[in-house]
Amino acid sequence: MAKNINPFIIILLALGAFVTGTAEFVVSGILEIISFDLDVSVSAAGQLITVYSLSYAVGALVMVLLTAKFERKKILLYAIFTFILGNIVAFISYDYTVLMLSRIIMAMSGGLYIVVATNYAAQIATAEKRGSAMATVITGFTVSLVLGVPIGTFLAAYLNWRYIFLIIAFVTVILLLLLHKLLPSIKGNEPVPFKQQIHIIKDKRVITGLTTTIFWILGYTMVFAYISPLLSNSAGFSIEMTSIALFVLGTFAFIGSRFGGFAVDKWGPNRTISISLFVHAVALLVLTFTQHSTLGVFITLTVWGAATWTTTPAKQFYLISLKPQSSETVLSFNTALMNIGMMLGAALGGIIIQYTHILNLSWIGGLFIIFALVFIKYSFYLNETDSRNIEMRLQTSQEECHLNKN
Repeated sequence: MAKNINPFIIILLALGAFVTGTAEFVVSGILEIISFDLDVSVSAAGQLITVYSLSYAVGALVMVLLTAKFERKKILLYAIFTFILGNIVAFISYDYTVLMLSRIIMAMSGGLYIVVATNYAAQIATAEKRGSAMATVITGFTVSLVLGVPIGTFLAAYLNWRYIFLIIAFVTVILLLLLHKLLPSIKGNEPVPFKQQIHIIKDKRVITGLTTTIFWILGYTMVFAYISPLLSNSAGFSIEMTSIALFVLGTFAFIGSRFGGFAVDKWGPNRTISISLFVHAVALLVLTFTQHSTLGVFITLTVWGAATWTTTPAKQFYLISLKPQSSETVLSFNTALMNIGMMLGAALGGIIIQYTHILNLSWIGGLFIIFALVFIKYSFYLNETDSRNIEMRLQTSQEECHLNKN
């Protein structure tokens, strides 16, 4: 593609990831407000996150597959336009069903956008800067946790929560106009048949690795989706204090995502994933005891945020290493299953709140992270066994060749 691509275009693509991430996660910070305003239970309001995650998975996997042969700039712009419509529907929603519809629209278009935008960044960047370009777009999504969610939560204390989505729509309109003017065109490709994609992930190492993704994000989302009512009930946090807590969590999530890349280069994916999952599980189990203290909450959130998102780049690196020739397909399934895990986490969290108590979320979430650790350890074992078998077959083949020569 263009050799002297304008770096501003990559930043614009990252801004798109930022607004889609903000729209997805901001509901967690204003869950109680939405629950009260629409006269539904907190667990019912939590299903706005469940449905969003499921719809996002559809957008990231199915919609990408269906639109693969079409010109990519048009698909990207249509996805952004549809996302704007979803936010406008959310702004005018005075009914739970209408708000749910807006979440579906935003999620499917957002899921399609993030996959196409990440690939776009790789396509338009020079070969030596492709990794950096993709990382920039993904960082935009992570920064939504640092800035978008706490700012949105803070604004909800002074404005009607619906105006958050109007602001997101306004920013996205500006983004749409700039990308329409500056973004170069890219032709579509023939989609990989679904049967071929399924064949790629039949490898037990990949299956157990992807299962880890589900349990990891399930345990995280079970707590994060209900973080606002959890902190309100346990530590008596106001909406302003919750926004500060989310800022701290998001900041250390960002630090964790950057540290994860460094850790993989220095210690490898196996050690990085194992340690980060272990710390993640411990943090959630400890939160059961520290959630009644303001200082305890903030200390635990820093460890939890850093550990959770240290896992992300390390796990992606590991999955790609298993199937380097089919990395896009593996990561596509990982993205889809990650959102299915979010859906299950929000759904199970709602059930726990409905039938037990919200204070049980953290330790139950920690148990799911332990399951994730067990599955990834099994995946490592299978990978090491497979590598040893290949080495043994290679050594045997070399010995046979040596004997035949003699």
